[in-house]
Amino acid sequence: MLDRFQGDAGQRLLIEALEGQKLVAGNQELAKFLASKVQLRAVATGESVIKQGDSDNFVLLILAGLFDIVVNGRRVARRTIGDHVGEMAAIDSAQPRAATVTAAEPGLVAMISEAHLAEAGQNFPHVYKVIAKELARRLHQRNAHVGSAREKIKLFVISSKESMGVARAIQNALQYDDFVTTVWTDGVFRAGSSALQSLLDAVDDSDFAVAIAHADDMTNFRGTEWPAPRDNVVFELGLFMGRLGKERAILMEPRERDVKLPSDLAGVTTITYRYEKSADAAALMAPACNDLRAHILRLGPNL
Repeated sequence: MLDRFQGDAGQRLLIEALEGQKLVAGNQELAKFLASKVQLRAVATGESVIKQGDSDNFVLLILAGLFDIVVNGRRVARRTIGDHVGEMAAIDSAQPRAATVTAAEPGLVAMISEAHLAEAGQNFPHVYKVIAKELARRLHQRNAHVGSAREKIKLFVISSKESMGVARAIQNALQYDDFVTTVWTDGVFRAGSSALQSLLDAVDDSDFAVAIAHADDMTNFRGTEWPAPRDNVVFELGLFMGRLGKERAILMEPRERDVKLPSDLAGVTTITYRYEKSADAAALMAPACNDLRAHILRLGPNL
């Protein structure tokens, strides 16, 4: 990606790319100034370009890619092409970095030193107005999020009637965690509301969903009978996956049975379990519930 900005032709492309930045706002003279000062850096997926608590104070203009803004281990926002990050430390050099900025996909950034940003501000005063407006917008977003934040992580459990024992075992295993674990039978489908609307409301009100793949039905696949989960379980998992993403829509399948799943569920997070309707049910389910707990705590609330 760096190659396209090398040489005379690359310099022209860099100026054009910088003109499209929010900080530059189409000002060609400012773009030319920055093009002569910035350092370009290619960034790999998972690489952090800024780390919370560090004392550096350069500013980054995002030319390509998608970047997560992470505070205290939690993703609070995302920035992409045209956005700038790191300006708070440049404006107030006495403050450490307030967040970590990590590439969610391969990217390219233009690094501006605090000194060159100050020089740009002297020659092009609107730079600071752009930064002020952007910080005000982010503050508004943060305040809106704080006002609607959940006190506890919410987990929705999807199952068939036949696998209710597994669903209740999960709910019981997580009862002492700081979660709200709701099984689909727990008053989700309200009188006077359609089943689909009630389900959509649950999707919007959840941080995670776990679907129980139980061998409730049989399906014929290439001449062989396979156990398969009920259609409604697959459908509901798909709804949550579309809203929350594959990492937060979790599939739990029996360890000792090969369950045939739709190809659309490829890549969904899977946890295997053992369950017997006996006095040992909780002990058998404990390893799977421990894995589920660890996965939820690692990702935290959905933002």
